[in-house]
Amino acid sequence: MSVVEDVRKVLQDFLAPELRALTARMDAADKIAEARYQEVKANAEARHQEIMTRLEGLKSSLELDKRVERLEGRQPHHPS
Repeated sequence: MSVVEDVRKVLQDFLAPELRALTARMDAADKIAEARYQEVKANAEARHQEIMTRLEGLKSSLELDKRVERLEGRQPHHPS
């Protein structure tokens, strides 16, 4: 055999299967990472929506307080 054929045989017999195995492992790791990313993303979106809902509630509450203060300011106080 020539040197080129020897190198080709080593590549086909050893490196090619190893590269296929590494590729399969990387594909599996990518799938796991993608699933985890989607889970984290969904949790973050849900938490963001919860926070926004609470902020809207606080905003409404504060606006109601301002309205009450204005109404109380317009009416004369009656001493008790």
